[in-house]
Amino acid sequence: MSKEVTFYTYPTCSSCVKAKQLLGEAGVVVKERRYFKEKATEEEVRAIAARLPNGPWDMLSTRSRKYRELGLAGKELTEDELIRLLAAEPGLWRRPIVICGDEIVVGYDADRLKEVLS
Repeated sequence: MSKEVTFYTYPTCSSCVKAKQLLGEAGVVVKERRYFKEKATEEEVRAIAARLPNGPWDMLSTRSRKYRELGLAGKELTEDELIRLLAAEPGLWRRPIVICGDEIVVGYDADRLKEVLS
């Protein structure tokens, strides 16, 4: 029986493309969620963040264009504020996010993905 993973992706993102290829090679069933077409709700963001060591801050891409546009550098946000921002602005997400059972991989990390899928 193959594993099922939820794959939060943006199709033109090079890291997402590499992760999708790796998932395909692993023979897993992929439930693909496209960040921009199908935005996550605050509840979904909260559920993912709750499973990460540093909560929603692990999901935040401080290198993204949207992060710079919103002038977030140096701002102190509460967890609730950050969750609302992540739900409203998918451009702030680190990409991709792969959820496989109890494991979550944020950003492209081939070794970690292989470990989670094995």
